[in-house]
Amino acid sequence: MEVIERFTFGVTRMRWFSEFTRGVIRRLLFSIYDWLACAEGKTSADLIFALAGRQSRKISALELFRKGGGRELLVSVGRFEIRRFGLLTWPTPLDLAQAAHSMPASQRHAFVSVSDGSSQIQFIRRRRLGTWSEVAALSEWLHSRPGIRSAIIITSGAHLRRVRMCCHFLLPESQELSFAPARGEEPELRRDAWWLDRSARCAVLAEFPKLALYWTLLQIRAWAVHVRFRRV
Repeated sequence: MEVIERFTFGVTRMRWFSEFTRGVIRRLLFSIYDWLACAEGKTSADLIFALAGRQSRKISALELFRKGGGRELLVSVGRFEIRRFGLLTWPTPLDLAQAAHSMPASQRHAFVSVSDGSSQIQFIRRRRLGTWSEVAALSEWLHSRPGIRSAIIITSGAHLRRVRMCCHFLLPESQELSFAPARGEEPELRRDAWWLDRSARCAVLAEFPKLALYWTLLQIRAWAVHVRFRRV
């Protein structure tokens, strides 16, 4: 009888330890995602900007724009996203595929803006560091629209910290920025499931070396700009 009680106690203790360990690991995985997905709850601004990539980013930006979250919508569209772009219902008719047809394949990254019942397509130069290129292009775009004082930046949750870093270094300090995760992302990219799918794990964990690379290059750029300014 004593042996059985000891065995039962040992099994119960092992189960408790297993559940405790699983809970600690789960909290750690949540913390990793939460640190990357540094979002704010602002729901309105002058501009809504969605970065290129997953379709959920464009859908979220469109939904917020239709709810009156911004007076102007700007969507970044990569060249491999042009066909899927046409599947969405936009406030004004847009034929991005036709506009991109005359452009060389390597130059088909576009900014599509919608405001006051009109739309405009502008092709931008996209370099190797895609997020950096998009934020730099956004900076140039904002310089031509001094009336825009605030913006909500929409991208995938795990992508937010890198985007925020680029915005801090590349956008005008006068801009009031808010960052929001795309809603309705693929199930495997959710906060409570990203580690279960191999591609999602790679996407989330790859953010850390990318953050290190971007931070280093952006610091070098800031130093070079400072030195150039002092020489002038």
